[in-house]
Amino acid sequence: MQNALVRLRERWNQLPRHARVALVGGVVGLLTLLTALAFWASSPTYTTLYTGLSPADSAAVVQALKEQNIPVRTRGSGSVIEVPEAYAEQARLELAAKGLPKTGAPGYARLERTPFGMTQAMEQTTLRIALEEELQNTIRHLEPVESARVHITPGNDSPFADSRTEPTASVVVALKPNATLTREQVRGIVHLVCHSVEGLKPENVTVVDAEARPLWQGGDQYAVDHELLRTRREAERVYAEELRRQLQQHLDRVLGPGKSSIVVQAELNLDKEEIQAQRVEPLDPNRAAVVSETTETERLTGNPPVAGGAAGIAGNRAETPLYPNAPLGGSIGEYTREDRIRNYELNKQVEHIIRAPGRVERLSVAALVDESVPDEALNAVRAWLETTVGVMPNQPNRVVTVQRVKFDTSQAEQAAKEQAAREATRRQELLWKLLPVIVLLMVTIFLARVIGKQIRRPAPKPQPAAALPSGGAVAISAAGTTPAGALTDGSERALDVTIDEDGISIVEEVAPNGTIIVRRQRAPSVIEEELAERIRERTQPELLEIQRFAENKPEHVAALLRNWIKS
Repeated sequence: MQNALVRLRERWNQLPRHARVALVGGVVGLLTLLTALAFWASSPTYTTLYTGLSPADSAAVVQALKEQNIPVRTRGSGSVIEVPEAYAEQARLELAAKGLPKTGAPGYARLERTPFGMTQAMEQTTLRIALEEELQNTIRHLEPVESARVHITPGNDSPFADSRTEPTASVVVALKPNATLTREQVRGIVHLVCHSVEGLKPENVTVVDAEARPLWQGGDQYAVDHELLRTRREAERVYAEELRRQLQQHLDRVLGPGKSSIVVQAELNLDKEEIQAQRVEPLDPNRAAVVSETTETERLTGNPPVAGGAAGIAGNRAETPLYPNAPLGGSIGEYTREDRIRNYELNKQVEHIIRAPGRVERLSVAALVDESVPDEALNAVRAWLETTVGVMPNQPNRVVTVQRVKFDTSQAEQAAKEQAAREATRRQELLWKLLPVIVLLMVTIFLARVIGKQIRRPAPKPQPAAALPSGGAVAISAAGTTPAGALTDGSERALDVTIDEDGISIVEEVAPNGTIIVRRQRAPSVIEEELAERIRERTQPELLEIQRFAENKPEHVAALLRNWIKS
């Protein structure tokens, strides 16, 4: 560990001054950025505790929360109280223990303060009032509702049928400015009240707004019809919108965006039909199938009967034979009868048809096309729409209309500009959110590169130097006296010199092609004097300037000296 610290210190000492300043500045900036990010991340997220409070209740709630050391802030002129999410449940419990806020009705809390000796009628009345207040507090917490009142009339569960009555309820809701209740929300309020009161039916509940406009009139036929009509209109709207979207997509693909506009109107039949039909066709013996066949034959052989006596009672007397003898010598008779019954299968058709709701009774499509569209394309669009919709010559419930008009594109251009502005704003907000992360990443990469370069840079190797008069030095290579060295004069600039048998050569310039231009060359006997002169020129530039000034303008120097002497 100590060796690592020593090497780190050596690395630090070897860094130039500007690198040290940049490194220290980067570390300080990184620490500052990390501290700001930590502070931003540790800031709590506030949630709404109460809304719509009166100034008195708001002041009491804020005072109570500050006494419990719970952070709190207000907005909306003090009517909205917000606390950090971590303290929300604790704040509600602490305020409930102190009976705050007092704007809402006490509800079931009034049952805790019932007086001694309460009669049964008083107890039932108190319970009903508590139930009404609880329902008021629950309905008041709905988003569109600002306040609510609930009135319940309990029923009479009498054993006598003529004295029995059902419970009823009335709800008055005051809505927030520019707020409305949907049909589903009104139905939810009705079911909430019905399930809170025993025996209460939805048709016995009435809901009105603050302006006495009915929102729910029980189970009357008007409400039922209105609901069915609303359902039908919603189904027609959804079907027409889906068909319009498909047709518009095809036209935009063919004519181009912004060249057409389509409106679709549809009438649907939501009635469910069930049809049973039985059809019997005429019988064809040659094609019908035989189910059963019965043949009956009757045959009689013998003498035929002859006529007897006179008809009547006289002919039936005892002295008169009942069956006179047949005359002798008559011919023998023969009788034959044949009955044949053949049953065929009936050609019968039985149909059981169930038609689901949603059949299209009437469909009309109107298309507007820009005037830049040619006639051929216009006719093709009309034919295509008629085929798609199913227009028939004898079917008036399918109508297609195509007209050519000049489109106004100013609104579309304005909308495109607004959309582009919103996109730019959204991108700017996203950039501001990501800016701390980007800055942190850039600083980290910069510091990593700086530190990496300093770590990878090899340490300079010490070279032998020859001491010169007046504090100068000549760097000599370890191989001998032939390589080039550097003449240092104590400043940051160095003089390249070469020492050989001919003496010392001072290199002033290097040509682009690499040729060394020697400005001065002296014998070994004058090495020390030349080096001392060069060192003085480098270490005392101000003195040299004064000497040149005195040589060029001696009268100014004389005048300056006279003034000094006089002073």
